[in-house]
Amino acid sequence: MTDRTYPSDPADAALALFMGWFGSHYARSTRAAAPVSADGVLQATASVGRRWDVAVTVVNTLGAETTLAWEAARAAIEQRLDLDGRSLVLWAPRGATLPQGEPGISQIVAAVPEATKTADGRLELRRPVTLFLRRVSTDGSVVTILGGLQPFWARFTNRVPGSFQLHSAELYRLPVSEAERDDLFDQIVLAAGQPEADDSQAIPATDTWTANDLGEGRSYVLGTPQPETDEQSASLRRALRKLLRQAAAGLTNGNPASRALVVLGAATYAEEEKLSWALRGMDPTLYAGYDIIAVVADGVVKVLLEPARGTLPWDAPLSQDAP
Repeated sequence: MTDRTYPSDPADAALALFMGWFGSHYARSTRAAAPVSADGVLQATASVGRRWDVAVTVVNTLGAETTLAWEAARAAIEQRLDLDGRSLVLWAPRGATLPQGEPGISQIVAAVPEATKTADGRLELRRPVTLFLRRVSTDGSVVTILGGLQPFWARFTNRVPGSFQLHSAELYRLPVSEAERDDLFDQIVLAAGQPEADDSQAIPATDTWTANDLGEGRSYVLGTPQPETDEQSASLRRALRKLLRQAAAGLTNGNPASRALVVLGAATYAEEEKLSWALRGMDPTLYAGYDIIAVVADGVVKVLLEPARGTLPWDAPLSQDAP
């Protein structure tokens, strides 16, 4: 472990995830040469089937939103995961607080062996948390929510006897499973109907963070301490525009078979990522030189631009490669 530095370069994790998608999508062996990273832009050359080169550029939008405390906490968790022999990318939900000491770090590491796999191959690490519910009025049928459940306030409308406040600051992310989500919502509705509803009730819940199993290598912790806001969305566009200009200026003069752009960013849920929207709203000349464009957030590699099948030299039936 002496050759590793903490915290990690998040772009390295994005490169590994992209290469995993790339190899499985094209059914080819791939290997990325030693990458060069500076100021949020990583450049690497990937070998495909030992015959073709792909120039891969990774732009990391997470760096513009980080803090010293966040980086220190990220480094501590990564080091513990490595010491424990783990190899994964752990995605902290946007705005989540990373533990900076014990027992928080050990709780995260201990959750890894119990992680469950989703249908798309990601892992979900579960941490026990507590919600607090209190009725503030017998009028209406609504729940006002603070914390991670705020986007789901409508799921309680007309289901509770009165007006309630729900404190869910410890819960940042729900699991992918709709059945598990419904179970939690039903538990909250049931608590709202109890005789002690006027008092603060503690409701056990689970905070669920995404992870990717890398299989080998080191571990990474990715995310941002900044919550989702309108101002943050504008900052993301500015940072992404700057990074794309840097990436264009740093492109080599070689002649690779293809060029790929990978944009790394934060999202509590993959389907809510703002990177795709930000790219589509920009001057397309900023990324016109790439054949493949993908965004990586919440453990998902989402491809925005890909040549038609059979266009790239390695994307042909394997039988045609034989001499």
